[in-house]
Amino acid sequence: MNQVIAEPMSTKNILFLTNTLRKKFNLYDCTYFPIVEFIETVLPEIDPKFSYLYVDKAEMPDTYAYFDNDTKVMVIREDVYERALNGSGRDRFTLAHELGHYVLHSSGVQLCRSDGGRVVTYCDPEWQANTFASKLLMPDHLIYTLTPSEISKEFGTSYQAAEIALYKAKKAKLTT
Repeated sequence: MNQVIAEPMSTKNILFLTNTLRKKFNLYDCTYFPIVEFIETVLPEIDPKFSYLYVDKAEMPDTYAYFDNDTKVMVIREDVYERALNGSGRDRFTLAHELGHYVLHSSGVQLCRSDGGRVVTYCDPEWQANTFASKLLMPDHLIYTLTPSEISKEFGTSYQAAEIALYKAKKAKLTT
């Protein structure tokens, strides 16, 4: 059985990357990360090989979006794109997740042989992309003093994502 694995990466490393990205684009203290605009305007400028494509829901009925490492194309369902443009937290998170795959895995994802066992969390590209999306949209330094409702509104995320991000940010603060 083949499983996808990525280079090991900790939450702390991913947070460092997302904070660095935010700083580079003068968004470090910005609560609402402009994910759609970032994908449409910034990525093609900094990486001419990157492109994005919007497709009809009928073409990908079971997939919201994906990033193809080989072609460097981010494929996004039109309905997901429209909802992200309108501020849907879940769809903004989906786009940030795919951006995570682009940033973290453009060259470092591989298939490995497995005996069917589970991939260690910090080597799981899906966990890494989810952590990237969470830290990019809701950086620890901006959410500590807020409630999940406030985070959801100010950062444009779902309540559930805000609740999880706040829990993890407070837990990380306690261990440092």
